[in-house]
Amino acid sequence: MGMNFIAILSKEHEEIPFAELRAILEGEDIKFNFKRIGNVIILESDSIGKLFKRASMIKEGGRILQKVNDPSDISLDLGEKTFSVRYRNFTDKREDPREVESIVGSRIRGRVNLRKPEIELLLINIGTYYLVINEREDPSFYSRINEKRPFKTNLALQPKMARLLVNLARVKEGDRILDPFCGGGSILIEASMMGMNAEGIDISKKMYHGARLNLMHFGLNAKVYLGDVSTALSLGKFNAIVTDPPYGRGSSTNKEKVEQLYKRSFNIFRKIMDKGHLAIILPSETYIDIARENFTLKEKYYMKVHRSLVRYITVLV
Repeated sequence: MGMNFIAILSKEHEEIPFAELRAILEGEDIKFNFKRIGNVIILESDSIGKLFKRASMIKEGGRILQKVNDPSDISLDLGEKTFSVRYRNFTDKREDPREVESIVGSRIRGRVNLRKPEIELLLINIGTYYLVINEREDPSFYSRINEKRPFKTNLALQPKMARLLVNLARVKEGDRILDPFCGGGSILIEASMMGMNAEGIDISKKMYHGARLNLMHFGLNAKVYLGDVSTALSLGKFNAIVTDPPYGRGSSTNKEKVEQLYKRSFNIFRKIMDKGHLAIILPSETYIDIARENFTLKEKYYMKVHRSLVRYITVLV
C-alpha cells in the first residue's frame, strides 16, 4: 500500500459517514488500512478509486502531499499553477486560520487564486499538520432536491440519502441495481449519476411516469417498469437491490398489508440476487426480523429520513 489520503467525515451521524466510506472502497474492491482521529480518517491504500466523487458524507479530503510538525515547514513547488490554501484545525490549539493560511501560502511556489484555483490545498491539523490536495467534488445535491425536479412527491428520498443508500450496497460502476419501489426515481438518479445500470419498478402509473420525467430532466436513461414487485422476477439477476419501500402511511401498497408485502418482496429479492447486498430503509426492527428469513443482517443504522420519520437504514446479504 503506497499512498496516504485523508477524509474529513460529516458530523451528521456517528456511524454512517465511516460506514459509507468503507462500503464504497469495498464495493470497488480496494484494499486499505486506516487510522481514525475523531471525524478525520487517514487512509493508506494504492488507490481510493472514486471515493471523493461518490461519497455523500465526506466533507473534504484528498491525497496527502506533506506531513510536518509546523506550518512553516511546508515547502512545495507548483510552478505556474494557481492555488488556494484553507486551514482545518481539529485540535484544541488556538490558531488564527488566516495567519496559518498566509504562512503556508508563503511557503508554496505558484500563483495564489482564491476564487478559481487550479489546485485547492487543505492544511489539516490533527496534532500533526497534513498538506492535502482537496479532491472532494461537490455532488451538487441541491440541484437535484425534490423541490427542483419536474415531478415532485412528498415522500421522495432527498438525493443525499438516496446516494448514501446506493453506496452502502457496495456497488461499482457498471453494476446492475434494482429499486423495486422507485417512486419519483431518487435512487435511480443517484445510481445512474455514479455509473451504475439502474432499473426501477413502481406499481403506480403516476410514479412510473414521474420517475421517467425526472430521469429525462437530468439526462439519464435508467429503465423504469410499470408493475408490482413481482415484475422483478422477469428481469434477470441483479448485483444489488437498493430501495425505500412503502411504509403504508402516505405511500401506496395497492391495499396489500405492509407486512405481507415485505415478506413477499424479500422472497423475490432472494431469487433475483445470488450475491451482493440489499440496502433498504425499514420502518422498525420487526421488518428486519422479516428480512432475516431470507437474508443475513450486515449492518443497521437508526436515522431520521424524512421530517417526522425515523427509520432503520439496513444492509443485508
